[in-house]
Amino acid sequence: MTEPRCAMPQIQAQTALPVRAIDIVPVDPALLSFGIDVFQAVMNGALPISEYDGEDLACVGMNVIARQVGGHGLSMEEEASLVLRVVAFGELVTRAGSDSRIAAHVDAVGSGYRVTPAFLQAAAGAEIVRRIDGGFGYDLDSVAARLMH
Repeated sequence: MTEPRCAMPQIQAQTALPVRAIDIVPVDPALLSFGIDVFQAVMNGALPISEYDGEDLACVGMNVIARQVGGHGLSMEEEASLVLRVVAFGELVTRAGSDSRIAAHVDAVGSGYRVTPAFLQAAAGAEIVRRIDGGFGYDLDSVAARLMH
């Protein structure tokens, strides 16, 4: 099996309006939580990466997630959805704090965030949109709608 390539653009924290939803399958909330933990461990150095040679650390994090879940029965669509959702999650929690519909589900703690199980559930199934800048992110309306059910 070849090493996954880092083809997904970085999520940029901007106010660019979503262009359109893309077809990304929902993932299990526990799997999303696992992926977030792995990605954060790579990004903050808690998970040493022997093959890191100064390239984009976020790209390395995406590859590590794909390796960690590879061979566990996920389809390629589920793996891609997981990686995309994990990478977009940081921007989501940042944006969520200023959205009255979902802010109660996200709490800033130190240099990180604590989210409710309902928020994680919503993020695991919410729509992902392609932005004007070419990046991807969560559709806040989709997250809010899932929190209201």
